[in-house]
Amino acid sequence: MIDEDPFLIVKSQVEESLVNASNLFESWKRIQQTVSSPKNQELLWTADELNSTIEAIEQDIEDLQEALQAAQNNPSQFQLTAKELNSRKKFLDNSRNTIHSIRKTLANPPNKKSHNNASGSYQTARQNDNSLFIESEQQQQMMIMQDQDQHLDAMGGTLVNLKEIAGTMNREIDDQVILLDDLGDQVDRSEGKLKNAMRRVTTILKKEEESKSGYCICCLIIILIVLLVLVIMM
Repeated sequence: MIDEDPFLIVKSQVEESLVNASNLFESWKRIQQTVSSPKNQELLWTADELNSTIEAIEQDIEDLQEALQAAQNNPSQFQLTAKELNSRKKFLDNSRNTIHSIRKTLANPPNKKSHNNASGSYQTARQNDNSLFIESEQQQQMMIMQDQDQHLDAMGGTLVNLKEIAGTMNREIDDQVILLDDLGDQVDRSEGKLKNAMRRVTTILKKEEESKSGYCICCLIIILIVLLVLVIMM
């Protein structure tokens, strides 16, 4: 299995972080237009969260820049076309411009709108925040679903391999069972032949023992007759 390009993985993370930063930035602008003091706790907290998010994005962008520089120095090693390299460079430039624009606005907050339009602007900002939040959640859900689909595909491939292995093992077991059955039949036949041979040997031995006993008796009778004749003649 081919590993996924690390640049694309970090790029996906940066895109997600930029969406989060944009949502925080819109919230900060709304709060900045509605509160009376620049030291408002909600305003300060939102600014801190936004700055932390931006710093993390900038670090990721620096890492991506180093990876892009290495690929530009030796594109054949990384198997990247000039079009792909330009696309990655454009992404980094756009990301930097977005971060720069947010930092510039944070450093120089816009003037507040007139009081008459504050209420309407607040409602509009709230609606925009809700829309951005819903869009962000939908994007995150889509990414989660894509990751789940990839995991399911990987699991499906693993299950197919396991099924093939199980089928191969089952066939091997069937072959072994057939071989064992054949061996058992051969053993049974050999055992029958051995029993028959043992019966024949036993019969032959009995016959030989009987014939030898008869010979001995005849010899003894002959010897007895000879002794009787000798005694009578004496």
